[in-house]
Amino acid sequence: MRLTRYLPNTGPFGGDDPASAGDPLTTFVRDRLGVDTADRLPTRARLLARERALDAVDRGLERYGDELGADPRDRAVEAFLYRYDLDERRLDDRTVEAIRDRQTTAIAEELFEGIAELSERSGSEVEKEGDRSLMGLLSGLDVADLSGERSADAFGGVLDRDAVETGHRLERALEELTRSFDGASGEDGTRADARSAVTATVAALAATNGGTALPLDRGVAGAVATLLGAGGEEGAVPPIERLIVELLPRLSSALRDDEGGFDPRSGMTGSKTLVALFVANLVAMGLGAWLSYRNAPPIPEEFRGPDGDVVVTAEQVRAGKRAFQANGLMNHGSILGNGSYFGVDLTADALDLKAEYMREYYARERGADSIEGLADDERAAVERRVERELDAEAPEGAVARYSAAEAYAHRRIREEYVERYYEGEPERGVPAEFVASREQAARIGDFACWTAWMAHTDRPNAAHSYTNDWPYVPGTGNRPTGQVLVWSTISVVLLVAGGGLGVWAYHAIDFAEPTTEAIEIPSPDSVSITPAQYAAAWYVPVAGALFVVQALAGALLAHYYVERTGFFGLGDALGIELVSLLPFATVRTWHINLAVLWITTLWLAGGLFLPGLFSDRDPPWQAAGTTALLGLLVAATVGAFVGVWLGTHGKFGSPEESDLWWWLGSEGLEYLEVGRLWKLLLLVGFVGWTGLVIRGVRRVEDSPTGLGHFMAYAGGSIALLFAASMLYTPDTNIAVTEFWRWWVVHMWVEGVFEFFVTAVVAVALVSMELVERGDAEKAILFEVFAIMGAGIVGVSHHYWWVGLPDFWVPLGTTFSTLEFVPLVFVLYRSLGEYRSLRAQGEAFPYTIPFLFIIASSVWNFVGGGVLGFFINLPVINYYEHGTYLTVAHAHAATFGAFGLLALGLGTYILRVVTPEEAWDPTWFRGAFWLTNVGLAIMTVASLLPVGFVQLQAAYTEGYAAARSLEFYERPRVRALLWARTLGDTPTILGALAFTVGAVKHLAAARTNRSKGTKPAVA
Repeated sequence: MRLTRYLPNTGPFGGDDPASAGDPLTTFVRDRLGVDTADRLPTRARLLARERALDAVDRGLERYGDELGADPRDRAVEAFLYRYDLDERRLDDRTVEAIRDRQTTAIAEELFEGIAELSERSGSEVEKEGDRSLMGLLSGLDVADLSGERSADAFGGVLDRDAVETGHRLERALEELTRSFDGASGEDGTRADARSAVTATVAALAATNGGTALPLDRGVAGAVATLLGAGGEEGAVPPIERLIVELLPRLSSALRDDEGGFDPRSGMTGSKTLVALFVANLVAMGLGAWLSYRNAPPIPEEFRGPDGDVVVTAEQVRAGKRAFQANGLMNHGSILGNGSYFGVDLTADALDLKAEYMREYYARERGADSIEGLADDERAAVERRVERELDAEAPEGAVARYSAAEAYAHRRIREEYVERYYEGEPERGVPAEFVASREQAARIGDFACWTAWMAHTDRPNAAHSYTNDWPYVPGTGNRPTGQVLVWSTISVVLLVAGGGLGVWAYHAIDFAEPTTEAIEIPSPDSVSITPAQYAAAWYVPVAGALFVVQALAGALLAHYYVERTGFFGLGDALGIELVSLLPFATVRTWHINLAVLWITTLWLAGGLFLPGLFSDRDPPWQAAGTTALLGLLVAATVGAFVGVWLGTHGKFGSPEESDLWWWLGSEGLEYLEVGRLWKLLLLVGFVGWTGLVIRGVRRVEDSPTGLGHFMAYAGGSIALLFAASMLYTPDTNIAVTEFWRWWVVHMWVEGVFEFFVTAVVAVALVSMELVERGDAEKAILFEVFAIMGAGIVGVSHHYWWVGLPDFWVPLGTTFSTLEFVPLVFVLYRSLGEYRSLRAQGEAFPYTIPFLFIIASSVWNFVGGGVLGFFINLPVINYYEHGTYLTVAHAHAATFGAFGLLALGLGTYILRVVTPEEAWDPTWFRGAFWLTNVGLAIMTVASLLPVGFVQLQAAYTEGYAAARSLEFYERPRVRALLWARTLGDTPTILGALAFTVGAVKHLAAARTNRSKGTKPAVA
């Protein structure tokens, strides 16, 4: 008496039903309805009916216990306690109730098996008795007529009645139906069983809906009555087949519309609102892009000295920007505070040197070799004059005027940069001929001087410079503006209000959390694996290998800070100059891009793997497409990384001669360094992945607001925003270039990455059966709405000091603060996930993946929320921008939030594809603890302390001093830099453990697949 006899692979409580395999009626139904409808209907019916069905069983057991004088559930609980030597008096009420519920479920399953055996009896007498019982059932429901619309209306009226009354009537009718089979025998058991199955299904649907009207077409009841009462002529489709063919599509549609208890109209409204919000954000940012283009700092055609001689031209400045990017200097030092912190910030360095050389110029006019040789009053006069000259107005025409002191300072800076970047300064980690020629080094100096010029020159009609008077360099007139202080205050108010609002919203909306009751999870061995899922599993060891290389590169970079040209004397032992073979800029490019790539690879694997858990078949060519995508990613990665090394070593020629360095080498922009050709290949890969995911999710659901579609939307958004990295060229103004660079990086990390994390965690929890699908979709919609509402425009906190208009200060402050609100949900979610994990006990097969998911949520709150808010407070960010505090935030948020989630996805994939006897959680448990401990030590013992010391130095001595070589050579700072080794070591070991475990388990899965011992489908 189960629908699953005709719709296989679902038992009454979600288990498999092998009895249906090979049933000709099953094949007939699946052919008529289509595979998708046939596969989806049982799951949705089970989700709708399970809870109330168990309630009905519970009531039946109570009546049965009253008749016998003993409740069978009590006996089952006593047997359970005795079996495991438990004392009920020492257990809390919730634990006893959980045990009782599980025993109720077990008894119910036995009852269903008994009914199934009963329904296997055959004979025409059974059919007649079944017909009579059906008539009795309908009469018990007070349905007066069995044909036409009147029966439909009557049946609908029954569904609208009180739940208790209707339930009792159905129970009595079903008891009569069951008794009708006692003692009967016959030949045609299939049709009797089929008719009984439909009878029970219709009744159960009415009962489990709690007495309210199902969202079914009212013709369903009429179809049931008419078709069951009809006879079949010879050669015609039998009535039961006609019933199934006509009834089930309506039933499937109704269940789909009512799925998860989430109103489809509100769901569609929510999705439309989300799309509208996303579009509105993009429109707002598009308008901001237009205003940023219009108000970008100008590059005067010429800078002339007081005697009219040309000091530098706009073409030389642009050539300097090209040389800066072609030689990877953004990953050696930084510009406008963005980039690496190993070398100097070129903007602050040039501004500091400019003020120093200007003071020197005026000191020599007064007969002293330096300003230190002047009397106090003369020194003060020189300092005031220099500050006054630097606080200049923007030129009205195409020519900017230098004072004599400024022209002198510019030429001296140019000379110093030639010495530093062409002749080499090993103590700065700069080998000889780091750039290919003196000309290139001089042009880099011109570019740095121009960024210093826009940092001290007032924007038209404003009382501050193009960079909002950043950086703070004593003696230049730069200091935090009034709006920085005001908006910092507003930011604190918004934080308190937004945090409170977030807590209220989380509880007011009543999100469903992962279950905290012990539930029976199907063994991973019972999960059938499709070829596309096996192909996706190969992404895991590839990502693990990238993770290992990335961790080793990070360790080398950390050591370069304390031993500027070597690695524990390895270069000397081998007779090579390590810093020339592997310059800091090249290794850092690999390090940060490998981080993005291995995390993304595991995410891509998860997106391709998870939809297969809800479907038994792949779309055509899905496995081949998955394998081809992996090949494309590997080819693009290898090509990009080789190109970066060749480009930074000048193998693609001078940036003045051609653009090969731009296409095949390195674009030289942090996080987006790889050459344009490799970017295009990666973009093709992202688009291809999105297409593959959409093909997969369409087999398991049609709703555009479903879990799989959310995951596809997130991946598509990654590709969409990555396309913004194609909107600049080597000659684009650096301020506008930074606009587009942060458009990609920030909107990835604090926009669509958060979107993807939310979607993937939800899909994973649903696949583990810890959260119902409807509840997960509702939570996703709200969290993504909050993320999109703040995260996209929140990118503007990166625009405060890079030469973009000052309207970004209030916008960036407001929306950056509000980004904290959705992270409150993330924290609550992690607490709920932890409680759910503890409730499942040691038998839970997905403990390790679940641990990674919980840890990623915690680190997301710490790195993205706590540290993110702290460093984005404008008055703090003014001094902190481009210091080790940013490094701490980046590691905790990127590796902690996104990296650990990726490792959890990889572990989950391997757990599903690996046979039980080959599964060894030791590797992945070790990887979990090693990576988390390593990250915690790295952050707390090294990155944050160095950042706080650097913040103090920036406030008291100036930003240039905080980023100088002398700062890193201070004994206390060197000790803190050495302490990073304590965190790097376990992180590397964790990466190795994960990778070795991935290789071993995938090999076991491959062996198992060749033997055919694990379920697989074509």
